[in-house]
Amino acid sequence: MFRLLLRRLSTAAKKHVASVAASASLSPSPPLRRPLSTDLYPRIWEVGSPHLPLAPVLDQLAREGHTVEKHEVQKMVKKLIGLRRYAHALELSFWMTDRWHFYVSPSDVAYRLELIGRLHGVEKAVEYFSSMPKQLRKHQCYGSLLKCYVEAKAVGKAEELFAEMLEMGMRSDRVHAMFRDMEEKGVEPDMFSLENLMAAYRAVEDVTGIAKVLEKGNPHAKLLNWHAHALAAKDFMKAGMQERAVEALVDAEKRITPKHNGKVAYGFLLNTYCDLGMYSEVERIWGVYKYKVPPCTSMYLCRTSVLLKMNDLEGAEKALKEWETRRVFHNDFRVANLLVDAYCREGLVEKAEALVDDAIKKGRKPFANSWYRLAGGYFKNGEVLKAVDMTRKALASASVVWKPDLTYVLMSLNHFMDQKDVEAAEDMASMLQKLVPLTRDVYHCLLKTYASAGKPVSDLFDRMKKDGFEADEETNRIIAGEWQ
Repeated sequence: MFRLLLRRLSTAAKKHVASVAASASLSPSPPLRRPLSTDLYPRIWEVGSPHLPLAPVLDQLAREGHTVEKHEVQKMVKKLIGLRRYAHALELSFWMTDRWHFYVSPSDVAYRLELIGRLHGVEKAVEYFSSMPKQLRKHQCYGSLLKCYVEAKAVGKAEELFAEMLEMGMRSDRVHAMFRDMEEKGVEPDMFSLENLMAAYRAVEDVTGIAKVLEKGNPHAKLLNWHAHALAAKDFMKAGMQERAVEALVDAEKRITPKHNGKVAYGFLLNTYCDLGMYSEVERIWGVYKYKVPPCTSMYLCRTSVLLKMNDLEGAEKALKEWETRRVFHNDFRVANLLVDAYCREGLVEKAEALVDDAIKKGRKPFANSWYRLAGGYFKNGEVLKAVDMTRKALASASVVWKPDLTYVLMSLNHFMDQKDVEAAEDMASMLQKLVPLTRDVYHCLLKTYASAGKPVSDLFDRMKKDGFEADEETNRIIAGEWQ
């Protein structure tokens, strides 16, 4: 479906470029009968779930014979992006050109690049960018692709693209000049001229440039959202500019819309103020967070992890109890897992196990990784038998979704080797194999256990080869009995 839309858009874009050469302006297909301005927003809003397609609603509007202006559709696309309904925004943007036959502008391409990158990944965004005629690949399109690379943490690709932009004359001073020209003419600046410039400066860690963009965007609060200011704060922190980071966080907080982005935004501020060591601000933001955002597990996950970063174990325990009293997703064990981890790091494994047991009594079911965390704690304390038992519990209770790190499995298998307990080792390997393929390290532990117990290894070695592991130097040493 995505490739079909991509192909259609590419064809439409090429037709537009050819038409521009012959005519100064393009008109949409023959006008329909009734204006759409009062119907577009409520009709789309009624769709509700972002997982449902807009096509039935848009088809119905077309059948009813409405007239639509391109700027109305573009405005609706921006509104949907603001509401985080990215799939709907992308679908409406494609519909605008595929079905309503409006021409494709560089600004449309820029929006689509960001949406495709967010929804389908940076590779699809690059594919879409490459499908566009060169005449449509303007600076805002390059900026959007740069932003995709930055947000995907593809630093190398971002730097390559930024260098290409510089070679093509897309210098930051040119973008600034364009911005000034728009201001002088009284034209509202486009959000992409700021966001793309911000992405370019972030890609090369130019905090002076970032500060200039914030200065330009401040009079236009809607152009730079909370996230832009929050990311700038992170960059200022990295550069050691703490005061400037705090200013950016204050500006970020002013731009938060609790109903739409409160969970993510306030959580970001909690973590960033914690990283700055401003614990009083952490508490203030938490109070605002609870007042403005409906309680949910993700809030308490954020709160608990921040308190643990602050080494406030007592505060984290209170946060867990508060979460339990609200009975938010009562069977969710993630908040408790944070405490289990913290106790195990501090060597308080019995306290961690007591927390798990208490949760079970309250009707909650631990995750497999809860038991595995306890295994790590007991191994750290040198209590091998308890650690092995917890590893067994973890594997026995796991679903196929869980892909365990093999550290404690291998430590358990080494214990079985010391005990010459082939049956226990095979039992653990069998449980593990239901979750992940056995690795060479697991097979080597089994081979050592067999050898220690004086058992023949030929059948096990055949199983190992069947799983794609040919004998290496260590395998030969184990078979020869030279590994001890």
